[in-house]
Amino acid sequence: MKKNIFLLVFIIALLFVIFSSMERESPLKVKVGLEGSTFRELQLTQKREGHIKLVLNSKEALLHRGGQLVELRDLTILIPEREFKVFAQKGLYNLETGDFSLREMIEGISKNFKIRTEEANWDSKNKILLSEKPIRIEGKRFTIEGNAGKANESLIELKKGVKAIVHTTR
Repeated sequence: MKKNIFLLVFIIALLFVIFSSMERESPLKVKVGLEGSTFRELQLTQKREGHIKLVLNSKEALLHRGGQLVELRDLTILIPEREFKVFAQKGLYNLETGDFSLREMIEGISKNFKIRTEEANWDSKNKILLSEKPIRIEGKRFTIEGNAGKANESLIELKKGVKAIVHTTR
């Protein structure tokens, strides 16, 4: 009986030592390297004050620079409050700054017009969209073309060789 009590006390003491040393050890830390990772059917949603500001969908995304830069393929950007949708073949999105660049067959569609170009860069800090490539804007009653341009929330400005066609109805 004394032997059993001694064995029980010994086991309890041993367990106490094991558990107390486990608490002092630092927790297991895991660092996942995402660079070079590829994702299929990626969706990024940007919200502000509970409202969706932007939804970005991409058929394929590849992470660069430690997961800070996302290379996108076959992407769609929806801006719900403006009822504006953008399609592009390729893009780069900086997760840290919110800036993005779109390339190849870019088309922006709203209820009143369509915009087409081959390149566009969004500067999120200044809230300006820039393009140094030809831009075409088509509405129900007009077509405007320019060799470069910029846009903000309230103004689209085309530069370099601007042509406009207005369709009148009689």
